[in-house]
Amino acid sequence: MIVFRYIFKETLKTQLSILLILLLIFTSQQFIRILARAADGSIPSSLIGQMMLLNIPYMGLLLLPISLFIAILFAHGRLYADSEMTVLRAIGVGPSYIMRISLVLALLTTVVATVNTMWLAPMAREKQSQLLDAAKADPLSIPLESGRFLSLDGGHLTAYVEDVQDSGRSLQRIFLLQRSPDPAEAAIIVAASGHLTNDAQGTPWVTLANGKRYAGTPPSTQFSIANFAEYKAQLQRKDIEPSTPKARALPSSALYNSTDKKQIAEWQWRVVLPLSIPLMTLIAVPLAVVNPRQGRYAKLLPAVMLYLSYFLLLSAGQSAIERGQLPEMPGLYIIPVLFTLLFAVPMNIKSTRLWQRLRIYWHKEKC
Repeated sequence: MIVFRYIFKETLKTQLSILLILLLIFTSQQFIRILARAADGSIPSSLIGQMMLLNIPYMGLLLLPISLFIAILFAHGRLYADSEMTVLRAIGVGPSYIMRISLVLALLTTVVATVNTMWLAPMAREKQSQLLDAAKADPLSIPLESGRFLSLDGGHLTAYVEDVQDSGRSLQRIFLLQRSPDPAEAAIIVAASGHLTNDAQGTPWVTLANGKRYAGTPPSTQFSIANFAEYKAQLQRKDIEPSTPKARALPSSALYNSTDKKQIAEWQWRVVLPLSIPLMTLIAVPLAVVNPRQGRYAKLLPAVMLYLSYFLLLSAGQSAIERGQLPEMPGLYIIPVLFTLLFAVPMNIKSTRLWQRLRIYWHKEKC
């Protein structure tokens, strides 16, 4: 039990460290992309934090399997390089026991990955779509910048603000072109200051202070000029049709028994991803066996290449199913089966008792 806790703890600590490092790297990349979208006005800056958090479950789809795979290579490789595994072998701890310890951790990781793949990641994607749809419909979500013309209220207002403060809520020196289907109702408004607010019902309003309103019908020179201390205009919410949810944002219950090729490919992807964790564990444990003279990272490169080839095949298979180039059955399921037969079984069969007995039997037959 002491050996079990020791190896389990070492592998788990390494896995969590790798997962945290990878999460920080990919989160930083996502932050830069989301920040760029906020800068060009694609999404409001108020959604940056929420979009970042909602991206974490989706990143976990691939980070959980690879974190355990590399953790086994690093943790077990260190034990072999420091000759600790040699000592464990001397006291009766064989490869099968090491494999059982690793599979226990793989099972726990598989449970977490299944929950994330089947429920959390699709929910996060759907929530992202809802937030973006709501932002498109809200005229106040459009980022205001100093010294730039901006279209508001579905194109009925064109605004120019010389100075924007308080995250776009406080405005200084404002020019507004107010359009209307009736040319007689078109107007130009200038004001010293203003602000954007929502009333108790959530209706957006723009309130201007100390300005003038010019109304007239070109090309006539007859214009009416009205001075005002306060002027309010309601901003109409845009009629945005909810975006059609993509397959990766649909709940797993909607994908099961679906006849749509994209949804079938997404369902198989969600099933195969968690199952890849125990499969990769069966491959990683024998690959972690190194000679102390070789160093702990001796087999890291071929192991990573094997891992990448597996997931690239899964990704290519998913695209092929979506395009109808790969049969829906066996579909993606054939890839883990092939890797099991070609790599997992040959790598582990030599450490089984059956194989040892067969070797003894063959040796006796030869003698």
